[in-house]
Amino acid sequence: MGSERSLKAIEPLEACLWEKPVGRAIGTWKFFAPAAVLAVAAAVIAASSAMPVVELSYLSPDIAKNQEFKWRDLPSMAYPRSSPSVVVLKSGDLLVTGGSSTEGPTSTTEVFEIKSGSWKPGPAMSQRRVGHTATLLHDGTVLVVGGQTTTGATKSAEIINMTSRTSIPLPDMYFARSGHVAILLANGNVLVTGGSDWSTGVWKQAELYDAVNHKWLPAGSMSHPRVFCSIATLGDGKILVIGGDANSTSEKYDPGTGTWSDLKGMNSMRFNSGVAKTIDGKIVVAGGEIQNAPISSTEVYDQTTSKWSLASNMIHSRARFSLTALNSGLLLAAGSSTTLGTTPTCEIFNPANGTWSVTDSMNHSRGAQGSAVLISGSVVVIGGKNNDSPTSTVEAYSQVPVTPLKVCQPKDLIPLVNNATELPGNSGNGIIAKLLAAQVQYDLGDFAVCLNVMNAFYNQVNAFANNGHMTEAHANAIYEGYVDVVECIGGTPREPFFEQGLIPEIASFFGRIFS
Repeated sequence: MGSERSLKAIEPLEACLWEKPVGRAIGTWKFFAPAAVLAVAAAVIAASSAMPVVELSYLSPDIAKNQEFKWRDLPSMAYPRSSPSVVVLKSGDLLVTGGSSTEGPTSTTEVFEIKSGSWKPGPAMSQRRVGHTATLLHDGTVLVVGGQTTTGATKSAEIINMTSRTSIPLPDMYFARSGHVAILLANGNVLVTGGSDWSTGVWKQAELYDAVNHKWLPAGSMSHPRVFCSIATLGDGKILVIGGDANSTSEKYDPGTGTWSDLKGMNSMRFNSGVAKTIDGKIVVAGGEIQNAPISSTEVYDQTTSKWSLASNMIHSRARFSLTALNSGLLLAAGSSTTLGTTPTCEIFNPANGTWSVTDSMNHSRGAQGSAVLISGSVVVIGGKNNDSPTSTVEAYSQVPVTPLKVCQPKDLIPLVNNATELPGNSGNGIIAKLLAAQVQYDLGDFAVCLNVMNAFYNQVNAFANNGHMTEAHANAIYEGYVDVVECIGGTPREPFFEQGLIPEIASFFGRIFS
């Protein structure tokens, strides 16, 4: 690695530059990183080490240009679940609610903690739910609405408060709904529309959740009843509702006037389709089903002309899949769940020319999954169906170096925890936690945080050296492993460890980690 290093623009850090270091010195910021990125980095280090927080490390151009998007497995959830609802919390963590488990709808929730790279139980909901919606509110709480329970569709709603880790029941909606859509408005209220109670019929009536007074208000009616439709926010704050079972129509809701207006319809009927917004504000709708058969057609809504136009078909027909906007402006379509089964295949839509191309397939076949985009720009897919069975697997589509990171996978580190009891103060658990966190951050493509975790690891091991627990040979072996990891992801390694004494068990421990 050369001595000159400058920041290569990985998406969340594009506004940052750093000074050329001398030798192995750490660079310094010339422009600040987005607050959210720095907050996540600081939180990881603060949680994993009592040592002083180190300066951020950076990606070098020669490493960053040699990257590609790949799917990488993350730790699995405690419970398998298809059709869960996923919310990115203000902390950057992921909240997963409900879904259908092996015993039907579930009331359980789980939280993926970004800083530790692990799943924790969340507060249980008041009811089992699948086909529900979960919406992050301005105050950081999450509104959970409707869905199918063990006895049918429900009117119930509740607030999940992650600060108090409680679920608070709300007044019922006007209508029992499952297969509906919900979206946060600019004023902090939530629009809920469509869906069905699966006995009376499919709804065209809409309602608003008043987030200040915690009550439901009528929001007019759509021109057409819709279930399994799609929803998106337009640039002017109005809401676009698209398709639904046996429906090619689209219409617009104006929050300012509380009224609905018809728009030109799509070229094809579709439900259970994917929807995403492009950088220039166009709405892309792809795939879906017609009479339970998956389709591949793609259409683009231009809000400047209020018209739909056809784009190229997807390579594969898909329904109940995720369509996600990447930081690059491209759109990622992943998976599918239909009467034909599920698939691991994925493809990329380029809005500039309206074409699709193949990208890396997921490690697990799935459809009806939850999905989210993290601060790092990685896309995480969560659970879903693997053919006919709900799955607990989780994976991330992230930009990673072609060279593999030399940190053990979690399963390899589990037995090492039991062997680390002779480390000072049983600190082996802390060391392993750092390496696990580094692995997950790498899998998520968040290299800045990964580098900081490795520097926290360096601090702890260096403290052992300074306290006389490490020989020169052992220190050099550990340091070489640390350098391999940091340079693999384009970081600037710090100076070699202080050369003193270490018990043989610790040397064996680190030798196995970096073997």
